Formats: sequence, C-alpha cells, structure tokens
Amino acid sequence: MENITIGEKYVCQPVGASKPVIGVVEKLYVNTALIVVSSYEEDQAQVEACNRRMIVSFNKICTQTNVA
Repeated sequence: MENITIGEKYVCQPVGASKPVIGVVEKLYVNTALIVVSSYEEDQAQVEACNRRMIVSFNKICTQTNVA
C-alpha cells in the first residue's frame, strides 16, 4: 500500500487478530508495518501478549483515521 505514514493512525487487521484494530504506525518494513494498538474491540489477550505492538501486512491496512 502506498502513502502509509509513520505516526498516523489506521484501521487495520494485524497478524493473529480476528477483528480490525486502530493503531499508530511505528515502523515500516518491506511488506509490513509495526503498529502500536490504540483501540480494539476483541483479541485483548493477543494485543496484551504483544505489548500492544503488532505486525500488519500492507494489504490489511484499510483506512487512515482521525479517531482519538
């Protein structure tokens, strides 16, 4: 995906999560991004086990958001 910006919030589905989350991009890799999860509805155990940092494939980053 093009135009993914470090420091911006996106709705995305991290590897291992069953539902989308909202996260801030911390680092970009070749085909993935590292996000810090700021909001989620499910997968609390998975999110907390990863210390709120999860990997997301670029094609699983849906939209940029301005949600607080």
